[in-house]
Amino acid sequence: MNNRDRLKGMMVGLAVGDALGAPVEFMEPGSFEPVSGYRSGGPHGLLPGYWTDDTSMALCSAVSLHECGEFNPADQIDRFLRWFRKGYLSSTGRCFDIGRRTLEALVRYERTGEVYAGEESYDSAGNGALMRLAPVIIYALQHAQDPQTLAREHGRLTHADPRCIESNAVFARLLSVVLEGVDKSRLLERLASWSSEISDVEVAQVVAGSYRDKVPPAIRASGYVVASLEAALWAFYRSDNFAEGALMAVNLGHDSDTIGAIFGQLAGAFYGIEAIPTEWRDGLYQYDAIVELTDAIIDGVTIDLPPGWK
Repeated sequence: MNNRDRLKGMMVGLAVGDALGAPVEFMEPGSFEPVSGYRSGGPHGLLPGYWTDDTSMALCSAVSLHECGEFNPADQIDRFLRWFRKGYLSSTGRCFDIGRRTLEALVRYERTGEVYAGEESYDSAGNGALMRLAPVIIYALQHAQDPQTLAREHGRLTHADPRCIESNAVFARLLSVVLEGVDKSRLLERLASWSSEISDVEVAQVVAGSYRDKVPPAIRASGYVVASLEAALWAFYRSDNFAEGALMAVNLGHDSDTIGAIFGQLAGAFYGIEAIPTEWRDGLYQYDAIVELTDAIIDGVTIDLPPGWK
């Protein structure tokens, strides 16, 4: 498998996981018919294969990287604000779902002009940056930039809690190692070896392998970034392919779309785009445009974006 397949899998996997989880977001595990593919409905009344804020924000970053040719934090957060206020790059034309800390950061940016608008408060460790990392990592890996540094900077736009920053950095590092083509056992051994370098105890425990021995409800699909990282790694560790793991992730309920998006980035990169079920790729809203934009970022070329994407 070549790196292009892995990089496209990372981006498409994010959107597929998001769309699979959207119809059962906020629901208690066991209270809904288990997800087996795209379905309509849920709290936002979406059509099958439509995605939420996770993919919208990732696309904001991807289009910014394409249009600017570099990581431009002011342009990135401007696009986030356009999504929030005007429905830019939403699957429905409006912002129908937004995390509390992302909302607060965007309102703060709108009021003060401070680009790095994430709070450093210890009660703000949400998963709203981890869910959208893929395009930033793809850009970094293809343009000789440090993925961990860009992941930290990208996260600080809306989420500046140290647990968020460390989770973003370690996930970026993990995605980088995936591209080396190591097997899953070796990949997770490498991950565990980094735990001594992490200052936050909770993040270090997850990296060391806390997800290996837990089962739901100890594995939680909450909006807390450490729990989200743990849940995505749990689904990746306990599954043998993209589809199996994605369904494990989203059937946790609660913040199902975001756990699906985080898992999807990792599993999409590990298994490659062709391993994502054909019906999930074909049924994903604006699949072709997402792939074309990802290819453009990989190659560093300019393309004609779909109407409304600039």
